[in-house]
Amino acid sequence: MLAFMIVANLVLSLAITFGAAVGFVPALRLASGSRAAVFLAVCIPIFLAPLVVPEAAPWARFLASVCSLLIGMKLYDLHLDAGRASRLSRRTLLAFLPNWGSMVLRKLEAEPCPPQRDSWVRLVLGLAGLGLSVGALSWLFRLDWSEQPFAVEHSAKVVGVFCALLPAGAAATSLWQLAGGRTRDWFDQLFLARTPADFWRRYNRPVQQFFFEDIFKHAGGRRSPGRATLTTFAVSGLIHEYVFGIATGRVAGYQMIFFMIHGCAVAATLRVQPRGWRAVPWIAGTLAFNLAASMLLFANLNGIVPFYSRGVPGWLEL
Repeated sequence: MLAFMIVANLVLSLAITFGAAVGFVPALRLASGSRAAVFLAVCIPIFLAPLVVPEAAPWARFLASVCSLLIGMKLYDLHLDAGRASRLSRRTLLAFLPNWGSMVLRKLEAEPCPPQRDSWVRLVLGLAGLGLSVGALSWLFRLDWSEQPFAVEHSAKVVGVFCALLPAGAAATSLWQLAGGRTRDWFDQLFLARTPADFWRRYNRPVQQFFFEDIFKHAGGRRSPGRATLTTFAVSGLIHEYVFGIATGRVAGYQMIFFMIHGCAVAATLRVQPRGWRAVPWIAGTLAFNLAASMLLFANLNGIVPFYSRGVPGWLEL
């Protein structure tokens, strides 16, 4: 009975979110000031919708808040590009809302549309890889970590999670393409990132494109890359605090710290491009840096699902 109630409330939250988003579409034809007012108005039900999910189900609240966040970001993109978006068909706009592989509508047509055969092959390989990685993750979470340092458990599980995300992203992209849609690849060989800046170009590429087009460029862009980078990561930190705050019922500040650490690292390595054999220590260093910093992110996640077998160390407790 409780599970049914949680699922029903999750569906209700999604319905509120999408309903408010659909209500914003006609506002694209309004003048800038009026459109901004409507945008802010619809954001209220969108960002409060996850609260209808019971507090006792943080994982469901987490899913609902991620959905609300992504929809809010899409509406912001449409608001900025209203002159073009208002000339598109309602069908195109409505298809954009649930497309998690695209966050910037004006860039969608530039995404490749591979032959169906290639998409089928990629889908099969993605599902096979996902099955193997989920099996490996299941084994990792059943292991007895009591004799191992926290850092070892953390690193093994985080690497396992990302090994599952890569084929999952490939399979999801292929499914959308087979359905006739265009979408952006989610990931690009994450483990080969040579610098923190290179990692964030490869990770969650639809959201990365949104931050680049709709935040970074408006915050100074390449004219002031340091300021624009720090502003972009500060915005990312705030919205991640929203997601985890809704899910856990408290704001720990870990997301903001995590993203500002990465923002500084990205700003410092924007123009660093190690090549040849010099890339090897950079790749290793980037992986080590990501694993160390991600303890902050996964400490929050552990408040939603039991990620660590022994919880988090005292210095990471919420």
